[in-house]
Amino acid sequence: MADNQTPQPDYDSIAQQAYEWLKKRRTKGEISTFEVPMKINGYKWGSKKLEQLEELDLFEVHGRLLRLIKKGKEYVADFSAYEGMYIGLPYNIPFVFRKK
Repeated sequence: MADNQTPQPDYDSIAQQAYEWLKKRRTKGEISTFEVPMKINGYKWGSKKLEQLEELDLFEVHGRLLRLIKKGKEYVADFSAYEGMYIGLPYNIPFVFRKK
C-alpha cells in the first residue's frame, strides 16, 4: 500500500531564508513572522500563492526563526512594544528586528 502523505515543508530552510531576508532588509518598522514569507515570495492577499503559505505550520516557522535569531547572537526580535498584551497568535505579533 502506497503512503499518500504529503511531504512536510522544510521548516529549517524556510526559517533560514526568513532570517537571511531580515538581515538584508532590516525593516524600519515592525514585522511579524507571518509577513516575512509573504514579502520574500511576493504573496498578495487573495492570490493562489497565498494558499501555499496557508498550508505552512506558522508556529513551526515562528519558533525556528526565533531560535535562529537567538543562536546568531547578533540580532534580536524585539517584541517589547506588546509585552503583557494578549493580541493574538505568536506569529502575528509584530516585532522590531534589530542589532543587539
